[in-house]
Amino acid sequence: MTPGDAVRPTAQSAAPPLTRRSAGTLSGRFARWAVALSPRGKWALFGCWFALDAVLALAPPVYWAAGDPRFQSGPGIPLSVCYFLVLGAHISAGVVALYCVESARGEID
Repeated sequence: MTPGDAVRPTAQSAAPPLTRRSAGTLSGRFARWAVALSPRGKWALFGCWFALDAVLALAPPVYWAAGDPRFQSGPGIPLSVCYFLVLGAHISAGVVALYCVESARGEID
């Protein structure tokens, strides 16, 4: 083996290798998916996610329909309260998922 052989590029994927710092506590499969995701694909995915959240959070007719007494199924938690709990969980999951993707890609300082 000559010194020139050591620097010859090999045919591997364009994604940078995962390191302990870039993968963090994420699973290896998720980290590989996040690193392979293109910037345009990342913004399309999370843009749609947050646009859906904005529409659902800012659409009063959906909340009013959930608060209609005809849709209540007994003396439990009102459906309008469940609507905001589920919507809050969906928004929080989107923020956490975006943080995990950017953390795996090494985009967070």
